Amino acid sequence: MTAFASLHPPSGAAPRSAPPSVGRRAARTGTRSAIAAVALALLAAGCASTPAARFYRLEPIATPAEATSTRTVVIGPFAVADYLDRPQLVTRGAGGEVVVADFERWAEPLESGFQSAVAVNVTRLLGSSQVLEFPAQAILRPERRVTGRVSRLDVDDAGTAVLEVQWGVIGPDGTVTDPGRRSRYEAQASGRGYPARVAALNATVAAFSTDVAAAVR
Repeated sequence: MTAFASLHPPSGAAPRSAPPSVGRRAARTGTRSAIAAVALALLAAGCASTPAARFYRLEPIATPAEATSTRTVVIGPFAVADYLDRPQLVTRGAGGEVVVADFERWAEPLESGFQSAVAVNVTRLLGSSQVLEFPAQAILRPERRVTGRVSRLDVDDAGTAVLEVQWGVIGPDGTVTDPGRRSRYEAQASGRGYPARVAALNATVAAFSTDVAAAVR
């Protein structure tokens, strides 16, 4: 007869404990779970406290004028200073400090937004449909082309918006019809918020556009 070993420990014998490695694995698993839970909680808190970005455009003037010119005009190109070549709006502080607003941003590159606003402004100031943006030479032979560089377009701590731009007018044969110049425009923001600051910047661009319209008329 075949003998079978008993499946039960002898009476009075102590039960065998789990190997130490099992306990260590359980502890490590618990620690990782706790760390993951803390990380998720911190991430959720960070997402909840981060403000949403707001976006702005330079808006053209609203009211078109009666037709006063039939000139064909191309506006641009306009370059912008390196400190302006970023998505965020900037504020000019004391001592040449530039403050970048991380969550207040332009909806498009400032270079193209400025050129577009000036082109629409001049169109409406002249009452003409023959004012287009660079590079429109492929579809329009301009009698005048306005080009330049924006060296400053910001608002200071006092709420003063400043536009500084060097610009000139070029004729159809490439000669300068209106000597290059450096112009400065200022407008006061109606409040300290960014919508008021952008409105003041719009006012400076509108003032510049008025001078451009006079130069190409």
